[in-house]
Amino acid sequence: SRDAMAHLAHHDALTGLPNRRMFEQRLAQALELSRRSGRDCALLYVDLDEFKRINDAHGHAVGDLVLQAAARTIVGAVRQADTVARLAGDEFTVLCENVDSEDAALQIAAKLERAFHVPLSIEGRPLPVRPSVGASLFPRDAQDAHTLLANADAAMYRTKQRHRRRV
Repeated sequence: SRDAMAHLAHHDALTGLPNRRMFEQRLAQALELSRRSGRDCALLYVDLDEFKRINDAHGHAVGDLVLQAAARTIVGAVRQADTVARLAGDEFTVLCENVDSEDAALQIAAKLERAFHVPLSIEGRPLPVRPSVGASLFPRDAQDAHTLLANADAAMYRTKQRHRRRV
């Protein structure tokens, strides 16, 4: 049906989350609203640590289950009004509108990270997965969607570097 086609055009087939195209539309709307309301917007960039290793060790079918479980975990950890999207591979974003401060954004990010302290249940077996999360605030860190996303991605990469040093 046409509805199903429209859904597929804007959603990731594996997780059911908004895809990059829909995320970019939502982000543009959110920044416009933020400019008008004067309330900040935060963007979290989430990447699963060592996901390639999980795929290589357990196969792509298990990798897909991990992505689905990770998507559910992220959605469950953030606020109901936040938009969670899957951009590609093991990369997710969380768009948080009406964020009052950097602290509020970091609290959402910390809650998301804590949600992964419990291993994911994959086919009845626990599989530990750790996310790297980076945050970027609008309008403080960027004046446009592209830069906001790039800054959140760079912040996520710095988190990933810290995780690598800690192991």
